[in-house]
Amino acid sequence: RYFIPARNIVKEIISIGISPFAMNITGCIVAIFTNNALLANGGDLSVGAYGIANRLGFVFFMVIIGICQGFQPIAGYNYGARNMDRVKRVLRLTITASVIAMTVGWIVGEVFPGVCARLFTKDEQLIAISIRGIRINMLAFPVIGYQAVVTNFFQTIGKVRISIFMSLSRQLLFLLPMMLLFASLWGLDGVWASLPASDFVAFLVAVVIMQRFKMTANQSLEKPDSDS
Repeated sequence: RYFIPARNIVKEIISIGISPFAMNITGCIVAIFTNNALLANGGDLSVGAYGIANRLGFVFFMVIIGICQGFQPIAGYNYGARNMDRVKRVLRLTITASVIAMTVGWIVGEVFPGVCARLFTKDEQLIAISIRGIRINMLAFPVIGYQAVVTNFFQTIGKVRISIFMSLSRQLLFLLPMMLLFASLWGLDGVWASLPASDFVAFLVAVVIMQRFKMTANQSLEKPDSDS
C-alpha cells in the first residue's frame, strides 16, 4: 500500500528519460537516411564500410557511456545540495576522461584504420573503402567526449529542454542537412564528411550552452550573499 505512484515524481522521471528516448529514436531515423545516402553514392560496400566504422567508433563511445553513468549520481546529488564546487570538479574530471578516451579512439582510427577494418572483413575492396571512411568519420572524435558529457549533465540536473535540444540537434538539425548538402557536392566523401562536421558544430553549441549555464549558476549562488 505504500507503493503509490506520485504524479510529480513520475512526471519528473519521464521528463528526464525523454532525452535519451528521443536520441535513440532519432538515431534510428538518421541511420536510415545515412544508409540510403551511402547506397546512392557508393553502393553496398559503402554501407558495409559504414557499419565497420560505426562499430569501431562505438567501442570507444561505450567508454564514455560508462563514465557518464558513474558521473550522473555524483553530479545530480551535489547539484541538488547546491555544492557547485564539487559539481564543477566532477564535471571537469569527467570531461577530461571522456576527451582522453575519444582521443585514443581518434589515434587508433587515424593511424591503424586498416588493422581495425581487417578485424571485420577480409574483402580488400571493402577494407579500402572502410579505411577512408574510418579516417573521415573519426576526425572529430576528441570533441565528441565533451559534447556527450555536457548533454548527460543537463539531463542529470533536470534541464530537460536543453538536454533534448542537445541530443537532437547533432542528428536532426546538423547531420541530415549537412549530409544532403555535402553528398550533392562531393558524393561519397561528402556523406562521410557530414558526420565529423555535425559533431564539431554540436561541440561548439555545447561549449556556448555550458558557458552560459556557468554564468547563470554563479550568479544564482552569489545572489543570497549579496542579499545578506
